[in-house]
Amino acid sequence: MKNKKRLALLSLVAIPSLLYSAPASAAEVTEPSKIAYTYNNNYYYNSNVWNVVQLISIIDDRYSSFQTRLESALKAYNNLTETEKQYVTNYDVLSNHQHTRILYRKLASQIEEKLASVEPTAVNYYENVLATREWFNSLNAAQKTFVNAETQRILSSYISPNTTIDKVVTKIQLLNSSRLSFHQEVEAARAEYNALRKFTNAYLPYGTEQLLLEAERLVVKDKAAAKDVENAIAALSPKTSTIKDVQKVKTAFEALTPVQQQIVPNVSILIDFVNGKYKLPTQSVENTKPNFSNIAALPGKTTAMSRNRNDYIAKINVTDPGVHTERFILTTKSNMTLIIPSLSTLVDKDTTGVIEIQLKRKLNNITFKMTLNNKPIEFEENIELIINNLPKNASIIQRNDLGEKLHTNFYVDGNRHIVQATTSGTFQIIRK
Repeated sequence: MKNKKRLALLSLVAIPSLLYSAPASAAEVTEPSKIAYTYNNNYYYNSNVWNVVQLISIIDDRYSSFQTRLESALKAYNNLTETEKQYVTNYDVLSNHQHTRILYRKLASQIEEKLASVEPTAVNYYENVLATREWFNSLNAAQKTFVNAETQRILSSYISPNTTIDKVVTKIQLLNSSRLSFHQEVEAARAEYNALRKFTNAYLPYGTEQLLLEAERLVVKDKAAAKDVENAIAALSPKTSTIKDVQKVKTAFEALTPVQQQIVPNVSILIDFVNGKYKLPTQSVENTKPNFSNIAALPGKTTAMSRNRNDYIAKINVTDPGVHTERFILTTKSNMTLIIPSLSTLVDKDTTGVIEIQLKRKLNNITFKMTLNNKPIEFEENIELIINNLPKNASIIQRNDLGEKLHTNFYVDGNRHIVQATTSGTFQIIRK
């Protein structure tokens, strides 16, 4: 018996083919006719499900094949029965790709709309194409396939500006600040010139670009003047504004040029006030009970301005401007002294309230701001800003909000430079 068992073991060792069979071919391993899925602890075999899972797995939203592969996977998935769909284990991936497709379509629409937003005959068409092309080139291969063929054709085609250097020069030379279309003409001239510079590095003849820069500065001034009136109109209130307030804003609006007037967006509100749409109080509400300061400077006295870092602040109560005849002397610890003239010299003598004064010095720059009830004020006599210990050959200039130089009144008295002005201002010390 023992000999029989030994012979049986020897036969197994001698014939190893009896222990295993040859492996299946590669095709049989990678593409089985059926595949098993587990759902609710049950096994389910179906080649259709396996095919859908494979189609989903090869979708990549970075490549140009994204759309076609997504469509193929969706078509195969929709052809499954409801039972089969339950066994598609990566359906969430398919769903995410569908959401990505929606986002890509929106992105493509935005690019198409941007390109179409400027007519081919417009002066800024060339710049618009360049900007849209740059945007399009930033997309990945999949995103680009969603942009329509015509848009892609334009973005990939050669294009040149719709102008020449001679046309630009003529446009600049014909700029007229009194024309209502002045701002648009300046913008168009700049757009054409920029387009030429990008395309050919062209340069304007000597002096021509300076004309364009001066025109652009006028546009900035126009907008600043219009903005001041816009803010004044916005500050009007049926509850607190008086007829005098409305008249003041109306006068400011009428002082604008026609070009400036047309860019005041809320002029219709001013018209309502002027035409009597609102019943206004005869006296300003905020002026009937002014909130006077209990730490205000006193006329004829020297008052130290309160300090907060580089800012010096002082207040002056205005009760009855006509009876005040003495000046206010305001001192700082930064070698500066302010002398405010008597309140009887206020240009607007009918207003009461609190004058707020702010004096700020940063190196060689000095900002002086003065308001009454949060509105700028002006005196008939000069305010004096005394700056001590400057070199005798130093000079002082005043600049407006645009940084441009203004005429500045100042004189030197020993080691003191005395600046004279009737209202707020920004000054710069020039050391030589």
